Amino acid sequence: MPATVHLQVRSSDGNSKSFALTEHDTFLLGRMTDCHLCVPGDPQVSRHHFLLEACPPLASLRDLGSMNGTHINGKKCGGREKGETPEQGALRQYPSINLKHGDRITVGQSTIEVRVETSPDADAVPAALPEGGLSGLSPEAMRQLIFGSPEKAIFTLADYAVQRELGRGGCGAVYLATPKSGGDPVAVKLMLSRAQAEPRAIEHFKREMQVIAGLKHPNIVRFLDSGSDQGTFFFVMEYCDGGSLADVAQSRGGTIPPDVLMPWALQALEGLAAAHKEGFVHRDIKPHNILIHRNRAKISDFGLAKNFQKAGLSGMSMTGNYAGTPVFMPPEQITNFKYVKPVSDVWSFAASLYQLLTGKFPYRFDPKRDPIDIILNENPVSIRDRMPGLEKNLAAVIDKALVRNPKDRFPDAGKLLASLSK
Repeated sequence: MPATVHLQVRSSDGNSKSFALTEHDTFLLGRMTDCHLCVPGDPQVSRHHFLLEACPPLASLRDLGSMNGTHINGKKCGGREKGETPEQGALRQYPSINLKHGDRITVGQSTIEVRVETSPDADAVPAALPEGGLSGLSPEAMRQLIFGSPEKAIFTLADYAVQRELGRGGCGAVYLATPKSGGDPVAVKLMLSRAQAEPRAIEHFKREMQVIAGLKHPNIVRFLDSGSDQGTFFFVMEYCDGGSLADVAQSRGGTIPPDVLMPWALQALEGLAAAHKEGFVHRDIKPHNILIHRNRAKISDFGLAKNFQKAGLSGMSMTGNYAGTPVFMPPEQITNFKYVKPVSDVWSFAASLYQLLTGKFPYRFDPKRDPIDIILNENPVSIRDRMPGLEKNLAAVIDKALVRNPKDRFPDAGKLLASLSK
């Protein structure tokens, strides 16, 4: 039996509901209908009260700046004090709370008992990522963590000589490498597991990546090889000499003008549209994952984030210590975590265009509010409010791709591409 996080919900009227989370997933409680547990009749519950994230057998909870807070084993976590405004209450930062078997969560008139079942082989892969993540590590420390001895200038990984670091993200780094047998340079992406995972989940992850490796298109970065060892996974990919669109924007002062950006955007959309037509969803579209090679734009990291999360290797990506602001994530990717569709990639692609054109994110993020609360409850700012001189038709397409309701967006990258090409 796989590791499972069980949630047994009991309300004041005696009704009971059960939820079983068997893989990386989210659970949202509040008064709104998009919550997994909707309690509209309880005045002590906020619109979106808390977000629980499960990466079985681990689970953590993040109060979303609720009116009355969330109580865990009788202790208040989050929420506002008496007499505080929402802004005053939000000034106090509440860390996510790690949950364990037997914990009791109380919100208004509802009580949730947490029960955790572990799998006999759940300890087979250790959590390799150090406490605090990778952001604070020097390049030398990062190399030592992955390769061992930090003294050598060139490291060997399988059939590749790994040279310099090209960049890093939340759970890994990308290195320039050359095949020992000779040939063109390649990019090697190292991903370190943040959590324990079951062998069968890891095997499923590898199989999924093998399927995606068969996705061939001129505007999708090619997967060339892969492997793993003790919680470290490596993926060898086509090396793109022009860096990412995020790099291009940074070199230009933070934005890319439309006449430079849009030809690349259309090329990248061709790759994304081809993948959508084959039934694949990227799930992590952002400027860092649109690369340039010989002046051609290519979508990178296809399926990595989705399958790494599904295997339970990414840890708590929304509530844990490693969680960042999900600035390129549509609302339904929080509320419908496991079943993201091409329409969500459309939102993320449009959000990337928005940020590259304006230097700002679609939401008006406020340091006084939880960013997830903003994503779940606010509408994006129209792009012409940020960039009044932007051509009207382009602005209209981007705004339509960013509407909250997925039914009102372009359903896939092909439809978005057609509209942008007019």
